[in-house]
Amino acid sequence: MSALTLSNSSLIELRQNVCKVFRQGSGSRPDVLLIEINGDKAVLKDHGACDPWFARILGPLLAAREARALRYLQGVKGVPELLARPDSKSLLLQYLPVSQLSAEENKSINWADFFARLRALLTEMHERGVAHCDLRSPFNTLIDANQDPVIVDFVASVTKGRPWNLPANWIFSRFAEADRAALIKLKQAVAPELVNALEYERFTSRSTLERSARWLGMQVRNLSRKFLTRK
Repeated sequence: MSALTLSNSSLIELRQNVCKVFRQGSGSRPDVLLIEINGDKAVLKDHGACDPWFARILGPLLAAREARALRYLQGVKGVPELLARPDSKSLLLQYLPVSQLSAEENKSINWADFFARLRALLTEMHERGVAHCDLRSPFNTLIDANQDPVIVDFVASVTKGRPWNLPANWIFSRFAEADRAALIKLKQAVAPELVNALEYERFTSRSTLERSARWLGMQVRNLSRKFLTRK
């Protein structure tokens, strides 16, 4: 019998080797668990831990969307690698030791260098055809041990269409622009002295598409929580 490894483990076996709970699933939120097997670590993100109807209907769709984005971004430094799909609702991801994006927790960091690297990472993601769409959340941009940026949680991501699909690619370009605006928001939060006048103007004004997309996203999220999660 072959030794148990991260790559050949079933979902049940992975869950039997949890060493830390990053987030316990409920409602529309998945389990996010640190798994360790024979000294190797990975992160299990399991939408099967959401409320039953949400997990059954949306779990596979959300997991598939994130998996697709991560496949587009395979090999990009600063994005966790997709290691396996234990089932239709879950993903096994590369474990990267990180800390929160916080000026108080990272007092020694050179923020100008950090945000230059973050912008380069975002540019590479967009060139690979992935817009994150949720970088306004401070929990989706993290800092690794080398003070480099790490971007996680691609569940809301949008991928670029075929060259002939002009409407889809126009929408993608708008979401990519929203990602860049979100980067300014992050900079404003932790290193406001680095925000120049042009960036500040962009930070304080949002396009009609951005406002509409944000409103639509909130409505979809609220409806899914209302009808597919427990009260």
